Amino acid sequence: MSFPKTATFYLAVLRSVAILALNLSCSDGKLIAAQAGPQTSPPLSAESLLQEGLQAYRAHQMTRALSKLQQAYKLSPGNPNVRLILGLMLYEKDPASADAQHLMESVAVQFRDNLELQLKLLDSYLRLKTDAKWPPMLDRLQGAIKGNTRFAFDVIYTLIRYDRIEPSRIQLDKISSRLEPKIQGLTVEELKTPDHKSLQQEIGEIHFIRGLIAASADNKSEAMDLFQNADRYEFPPPRSPQMQMLAEALYRMEEYRLSSQAYEIYLKQFPADATARMHLALSYYFNGSFESARDNFLKALELAPQTPAAHLYLGLTFLELKNNEEARRRFQEELKADPQSYQAMAEMAYLAYSDGDDKLCRQWLEKARALNPEWIETNMVFGLLYNRLGQFDQAIQSLEKVVKEKPDYYKAHFQLSLAYRRSGNEAKAKQHADTYDRLIAERKASALGDKAP
Repeated sequence: MSFPKTATFYLAVLRSVAILALNLSCSDGKLIAAQAGPQTSPPLSAESLLQEGLQAYRAHQMTRALSKLQQAYKLSPGNPNVRLILGLMLYEKDPASADAQHLMESVAVQFRDNLELQLKLLDSYLRLKTDAKWPPMLDRLQGAIKGNTRFAFDVIYTLIRYDRIEPSRIQLDKISSRLEPKIQGLTVEELKTPDHKSLQQEIGEIHFIRGLIAASADNKSEAMDLFQNADRYEFPPPRSPQMQMLAEALYRMEEYRLSSQAYEIYLKQFPADATARMHLALSYYFNGSFESARDNFLKALELAPQTPAAHLYLGLTFLELKNNEEARRRFQEELKADPQSYQAMAEMAYLAYSDGDDKLCRQWLEKARALNPEWIETNMVFGLLYNRLGQFDQAIQSLEKVVKEKPDYYKAHFQLSLAYRRSGNEAKAKQHADTYDRLIAERKASALGDKAP
């Protein structure tokens, strides 16, 4: 499992370029400031254009800000302040920009103490797979990493994001070894006292990052233990990007009940994050909490109407809530957004099957199968249709494909038991009936467990 891949994982690890822009010093050592007093004809200079660009950036006018910085660059391409700010703005607009990388790289040595710049340049190297450059840069950053634990953690998050697991582990071990002498003889409770609050958080973050690394390596049990260790040190804090990372990790490990809890905590602080809202809805859906899933899918669509697959999963949720008409409407919306959605086609086939329209059902199935003949739901609905039509051998063929891909699909086992019984194979019929009974019992036990205090 590659963890994590979505943009939400990294949303707030790199702080805003505004921090740098507002504190940038000119060559004379003074803070760039707006010209005082009225000017009838301000001189067209790189410095004045830089100032106008910064003012536009602070006003959230990115297009105007970039235009001013690009003009400044044309006037003075060697000006390090212009190259720095333009590079950072281009990176903020598009982290995959090669121009941003070139500009940041050109001033990285001159501004070696600017950790924002160094972190973003490292991210750019890794994002653009500039494999010859990021390892030497990581070596150059060791002094800053050693002297600044917060920066060291942020470097590790950057490495993890791009699956550089072994370098992440090496850097984390260095932090851990530096902290070990400070915690000798201290209990967890002692670390929670005000005098040791900072140290407590750092120890918790080490456990947390080790959990992320374990999750990246598909070591679910180890990851869960490490996240529990981090929680004992009260990490991650609710108002942190790491809470979102935790939710993402739990989601990827299919710990949907826990991931929904983590996403709820995160979204209380950042309610406008549409991607996190979508993942919360999916967590509820996969955990069988369909009313909560419905509410959060709707919120995700309010925040971002073009959210991929939101209508598809909302339709599936309405199916679970026995609202077929609303489900049909959502699948139609999904097909408007993505005419090649074989998933939505398979669900439209199911709705036609439910309405008793075998002809329309087959038409949708043929369309879906042409796009992806292996899709589970297409084969499932084919199995339903063939059973209804008395074509039991074909039903068995389709449904066996389903349980091969998804052994715990209890509905498929039920249909297989029917198909085998009607074709005269009682042994196979009993086998799938028994599997169906076992899966139903497990689902009931799991539901009771989720409701337990």
